[in-house]
Amino acid sequence: MVIKLFSAFGYLATGDMPTASNVNVVCTTDVHGNLGIRIQGGFSDLPGGGPSDALLTYTVSVIGSSNLITDAHITGNPAVIGGAGAISVTDSWSEFPGPTISIFDYRPQPPGTTQATDSIIFSHPVPALHAQKDVFALAAAGLATLSFIDQTYSQTPVPEPGTLGLLGIGLLGLGGYSWRRRR
Repeated sequence: MVIKLFSAFGYLATGDMPTASNVNVVCTTDVHGNLGIRIQGGFSDLPGGGPSDALLTYTVSVIGSSNLITDAHITGNPAVIGGAGAISVTDSWSEFPGPTISIFDYRPQPPGTTQATDSIIFSHPVPALHAQKDVFALAAAGLATLSFIDQTYSQTPVPEPGTLGLLGIGLLGLGGYSWRRRR
């Protein structure tokens, strides 16, 4: 059984973003069976004033198995209602400093551009990730809002060294048998 541990949570917020006590985090599983977390709260920016920003950090680790994390998936409901504005969620990881994934709604004018899901396959599997999730919102004339973010991670089993050794011995035996049979 694969278990993921989400730990070392941190949260910072400015502007109209919710306080830490108004953000809920619960376990979730996506349709593919990937384990993750659902982050729920009133992430928003009201018209007038400057932008609002929230930063959520955490560590995700695979425990109790030899599985490694191979990819990440994000889904949410970013929306700008009633006028111009923008809201986005951008994920990054300390172990992979370049690539990011994001969801967003950007409306300089209708119809705007919306992306409610994104994913990434990491360059190599890892046993743990240190994640940073940045929620940015700017309401010009509309309300920039987001009420949930689902973050899941896929994993793959990694053969144990003993298993690889047995496979190697079996292949050597098969090669020896074939060689002997041809002689």
